Amino acid sequence: MSAVQTVPKRILVYLKHASRDKNPVLAKFTQCLVDYFDQSELTTLVHGYLQDNCFVLTNEISPHTMPLILKHPSFCPIHCLSPNIDLPNEIIHRGIDVGVAVILESMDNKILLTRRAKHLRTFPGIWVPPGGHVEGQETLTEAGLREFKEETGLEVSPKQCIGEKLNLMAFWESVYPAKLNHGDPKRHHLVTYLHGKLKELNSEAASAQLQIEPNEVDACAWLDRTVISAIVASDEEQSVQIENPLPDLPSYFRAHILSEEQKMVECSLPLAPLLRVASGTCDTGLERVSSGTKFALEQWLKLTK
Repeated sequence: MSAVQTVPKRILVYLKHASRDKNPVLAKFTQCLVDYFDQSELTTLVHGYLQDNCFVLTNEISPHTMPLILKHPSFCPIHCLSPNIDLPNEIIHRGIDVGVAVILESMDNKILLTRRAKHLRTFPGIWVPPGGHVEGQETLTEAGLREFKEETGLEVSPKQCIGEKLNLMAFWESVYPAKLNHGDPKRHHLVTYLHGKLKELNSEAASAQLQIEPNEVDACAWLDRTVISAIVASDEEQSVQIENPLPDLPSYFRAHILSEEQKMVECSLPLAPLLRVASGTCDTGLERVSSGTKFALEQWLKLTK
């Protein structure tokens, strides 16, 4: 008799507003997370924590931790959603999932990004940090490092990082498709970004351990501060795309990709796609760095300046 395969428990977002909620309440799929706390801004300050397989977001003051930024873009589909929209029941009632992404910094100050495989249902061909869903009974760090290993083959433990831990850095409200004119919302996530810096492993040594998972990733690259600064400067809100890169900005970057034989090879890729901004047209398959990733990289630049 074959073993019964269990489906991992989905971790959903619960909300607790300091002035309105006595207890955390389950967030609805059509509920904008940023707007729940502040409808006037693209960002708000919140605390977030796992409790009994739920992820609670709150603006209550905590004596133990500093609040972190929660952001969404001005074109957030849930924020822009018409109250009269008719979504399928399986979408309306699915709640808001919790994801985790790891901004892993090598000893030589580079960040690993991966390009999502083109056959994936959500955000195909988009550059993001390694990450995925948080499953029942996992901490954010456990989930982040599990997904990191699954996607890149690189096994990292908190003990390898400065301070022997990964730190929660920021939150992003993610919706797919990314804009309403790309289609009705199908997925709604709270993405939690973790940051850790390796104490003894540089990008070259870490690259020797990479083995990307073709079901999820088709390329990865360690990017330095100059390239990351240019990516962050390509601003979706202002539709600013760097047409004339800085003199010290390379036209290509080194990456590991999957060949047609599904073998990992090193090559040079053009930098221009990483500097694209999300357009108003239906470009769901266009290679670029995701808006949430740009936000997380911006927080990393501020953290490490």
